[in-house]
Amino acid sequence: MKFLLKIISHIEEILVVIMMAYMTIMNFLNVVFRSVASMSFSFTEELTVTVFVWVTMFGIALGFKKNAHLGMSYFVDHFHGKAKAALVIFSGLCSLALMGGLVVYGIEMVEGQITMGSTTPVLGMPQYVQGLSIPVGAFFVCIHILEATIIEAKKLIGGNGGSQS
Repeated sequence: MKFLLKIISHIEEILVVIMMAYMTIMNFLNVVFRSVASMSFSFTEELTVTVFVWVTMFGIALGFKKNAHLGMSYFVDHFHGKAKAALVIFSGLCSLALMGGLVVYGIEMVEGQITMGSTTPVLGMPQYVQGLSIPVGAFFVCIHILEATIIEAKKLIGGNGGSQS
């Protein structure tokens, strides 16, 4: 299981790096061409927005993986031991419920986009390419919420004092 989580994590990190590089390069080239040749690439805005949404969802997943999210840390940090572990688990369950809702409603949204045949204005790209980022990204977030919650709860129950959230 740890091997699978490691592979998923590396894929997410590689995708985020590639997408961030794409956004940086395309926006830079667009600015240069607009300044030098007084023309711009009309498609870059559409693609950059789409890539940005994907990066955001994968970034949230990586934040949970590295336990770099806020969670309920202000409240949870006032407790110790098993009470703190219970609150960490409760926080994880709340996060899972939210992301589970995003998966379910994200799938419904994508189904609607496919049914309506909606496309982007400039490229005519299917709108579900962008919409898929919500359920797919939320699914990856769920994986990392489970992972982070289990690790943190084991630390607290094991008596290691816990870590900072």
